[in-house]
This record gives sequence, structure tokens and C-alpha cells, in this order.
Amino acid sequence: MEKARRVLHFQGRMGKGGAESFMMNLYRKIDKEKLQFDFLIYDDYANVTDYHNEIKKMGGRIFVVTNPKKNIFKYLKQVNALLRSEKFDIAHNEVYFGGGINLYAAKRNGIKQRIAHSHATSDGKSNNLIMKVLKWFLHKLLMANATDFLAVSKEAGDSLFGSHTYRIIHNGIDMDKYKTNEEVRNSKRAELGIAPTSLVIGNIGRLEKQKNQKYLLNIFFLLLRSHEDARLLIVGSGSLKNELIEKIENLGLGDKVLLLDERNDIPELFQAMDVFCMTSLYEGLPMVGLEAQASQKKLVLSDTISPDIKLTDNVTFVSLDENYQTWIDNLLRKPYTNEITAELKQYDVSYTLKQMMSIYLESEKHYV
Repeated sequence: MEKARRVLHFQGRMGKGGAESFMMNLYRKIDKEKLQFDFLIYDDYANVTDYHNEIKKMGGRIFVVTNPKKNIFKYLKQVNALLRSEKFDIAHNEVYFGGGINLYAAKRNGIKQRIAHSHATSDGKSNNLIMKVLKWFLHKLLMANATDFLAVSKEAGDSLFGSHTYRIIHNGIDMDKYKTNEEVRNSKRAELGIAPTSLVIGNIGRLEKQKNQKYLLNIFFLLLRSHEDARLLIVGSGSLKNELIEKIENLGLGDKVLLLDERNDIPELFQAMDVFCMTSLYEGLPMVGLEAQASQKKLVLSDTISPDIKLTDNVTFVSLDENYQTWIDNLLRKPYTNEITAELKQYDVSYTLKQMMSIYLESEKHYV
């Protein structure tokens, strides 16, 4: 039997972020006699182990290296040593900033297929002169060393690849997990201590500057003046957790906001929500936005999020420059339900799986 091709994913971390969840959705479904996934993560995130046991059970490996932000030379030394000592057929880079270094190292070590995959519309870095020069250099490195160019949306592709040709691969989700279920809704609310009649606004994402949850707390604080039975559910972990806890306490929202860590019951949490809201500073095509629509929830999103995320009718975009009342009006406007569309069904993981299997397997003849 022919040996399975091994794909090394330059991921950085394997928590419950959108890019990681996308790859895990694929990994669960792929033919593991033909393909196997391995993941490279940074030592700073070695304790973010949400998927580690599952990866190992499926035959994948996790390689921990120094975070390049701390020591780029040590990082390169470790990556080169890994690529020399292990056999990888494909390098799949999902790191937006600095991904060119990974693909350069992959090419240097004889990996013939090297995929650049854009999951975001910005790197979130500053734009001073030194950073601009560094971005220019890293971008040149990426474009020169990638053999395949993939993006989750047109905005994400244009942002990283410019005028270069790329292929859009939708962030596939397992839609069956998100089917509306009134019994699950009631039981999950009871578990969380939320009344059946309360308006629940949900947000899922890393507790980092990009996700802009402090802005959402300001909106919710004012929304309570006209809808005091509302609850805000924020799910995620990150470096800003303590700052958010402090802000919740300062606003007197301790009994109105549930701040949960990363969870394994995301589909059930969606059932408990009425409205899903994201106030992100920038995004590509967030997985949670797809999951919310698969759960038939109303969405209110910042207009910095790719418009490609709108695959159902009840999705509204609001500018972060708008006053808070505009956000509140859109959050409270009924209906809170949404309908599944043919466009959304194209994001089912079974559809995405066919695309990625084609890229990983049919490409063999092109990279010999």
C-alpha cells in the first residue's frame, strides 16, 4: 500500500481559533490512508492543548518550536532541523505574518509543494518604516516560495496576494452539528443560569485586541438601559482576559455577562443565543460567523469583516465609527432567526474536503 502523504501545517497554535478549527474539520474527514496532518506550534502555546489528544489519536504529530517573535534565529534553526529529520511531502502555511520564512525553509529542505493560505485581511501589525520594510521583504519571500495560493475569501486573498492568482477555499464546517434544537437550547440555558425569556447576545473569539470585545461591552452596557433582561455571552481565552474581567466589574455587569473560557460545546452554546455579534477590528472569513448562520441565528457584525460572510438574509454590518445606539437598534431588531440557504450549504465541510483533497493529492504529479 502506498504510504500516506504527510502535510506539515505551520499553524503557530492549536487552540479553538478559526484556522485551527477549519483544519481539524478537514482532518477528521480526510482519508488517512492517503493523507496525514502534522502541526508546528510555538512554545508559547504549548499548553493550548484543545486538539492535541485528538490529533495524536488520528495519527498526527505536534512539533513545538521557539516562537519567532522571541528568537528568529533559534526558530529557523529548529525548523530547519525538523524539516531535515522528518519526511514531509507538503508544507501548508497558515501564518499570515512571516509565512514566507516558513515556505523558504520548506523549499530549501526539498519540500516540493508549499501552500500559502490566507485566513485574514490584515496582519494587525504597525506601519512604521521598519515594519513596512520587513513586511515588504516577508511578502516577497512568501510569493517567491509558494507553489499554491489559497484564501478563505476574496478580501483575504487580495490582502496577502495582491494581483497574483489564488484559489478561494471556503472554511468548511460540519453543518449537521448546528441544527436548531429547542431542547438543547433550554438545557444549555438552564446550565448557564439564563432564563428562557432572556435576550442572549453571543460572541466567540480570542480575547485579543483584534476581536475588540471591550467595544462590545460598551454597547451592551448601554443596551441594558432599554432591555435589562439581556445577557452577554463571551466565549474564548487570551491575553486580555483580566482586562475584560476588570471592565465587566467596573461597568457593574457581573450578573449580566458570562465570560467563558474556550469550550467543547460550541454548537450547544450557539443554540442558547438569540443574536451573534462580532465587533472585530479586522477578519478574513470567521468560522464562527458560518457556525452562527448554520445555527440559524441573527448576526450583527462590524463592517471590517469580509462581506463574503453574509450567506443568509439576517446578517447586518455596522461601522465601528457608528454611535452605540445604531449597534443597539440593530441588535434588538427582530426577527432573531435566520434561514439556511443554498449558498451557506456550500460551506459544508464535505464540499471543502473535495477541494482540499484535490489540492493535496492531484498535485503530486505537478511537484516531482
